[in-house]
Amino acid sequence: MGDVLEVEHELLGRRFVAKLLHAGLSRDAGFLERVRVEAQSTARLRHPHIVDITDFCFTAAGQPCLVMEKLRGQTLRRAVAESGHLPVSDCLRFVNELLSALAAAHRLGVVHRDIKPDNLFLHEPIGGRPRHLKVLDFGLARVLPSALAIAPLPSSVATTTGRVVGSPGYVSPEALMGRLVDHRADLYAAGLILFFVLTGRGPFDHLTLEATLSHVPTPPSHLREAPDMRELDGIVAKALKKTPEDRYQSATEFAAELAGLNRRTAAQ
Repeated sequence: MGDVLEVEHELLGRRFVAKLLHAGLSRDAGFLERVRVEAQSTARLRHPHIVDITDFCFTAAGQPCLVMEKLRGQTLRRAVAESGHLPVSDCLRFVNELLSALAAAHRLGVVHRDIKPDNLFLHEPIGGRPRHLKVLDFGLARVLPSALAIAPLPSSVATTTGRVVGSPGYVSPEALMGRLVDHRADLYAAGLILFFVLTGRGPFDHLTLEATLSHVPTPPSHLREAPDMRELDGIVAKALKKTPEDRYQSATEFAAELAGLNRRTAAQ
């Protein structure tokens, strides 16, 4: 879709990252609307676990350009690929940070729709502070009709009926069936992320998209021996329910379940 460049502010001398849409796509109204929604959603959220957008502009050639903070570290996918899986304590911390970011987006009325390991970045701040998770790329975000007044306007280009929006392996069942999704699709993806960081693999790896509609994932405790895995089985299973009404109904509820597990573990 575009190029990602490291740039330097001429006056401040500070480094940023610029995301530049390809010239050919700049004439596509649908892509332009995606970039607008991404820029406005991210800028209005201003959350510690969401990448910070500092500018949105157009080049002389008319290409839209997003300027954002420069992060240091690696994507969640690369971090897990290098280690096989993460320590359980890190898994819970990073997923909690993800849920905090999603809670903020959902309060605004924005559904990300493309939560996956490649769109989650483990940022390593200067000064030796612990690395933490940042959510990237709101390019597929949907603004709900119930969004707050300060939210971006919904896209003026409607999604084609029946079109699947998202990435293979991290798409909710309702999205796979071509239905309009709400915030619970992001919570389903957060459950997939929890499974991924705990086990080092996705629950639907090597399955067709259609097969994921009926496949029940293997409990994480069957794939890894670690403390608290049995309790995590139940949390993952609820997050990955096929029907939205059977899942966690908010990011806050999901996070509270993980916090309860942490409290019970600390008391033992």
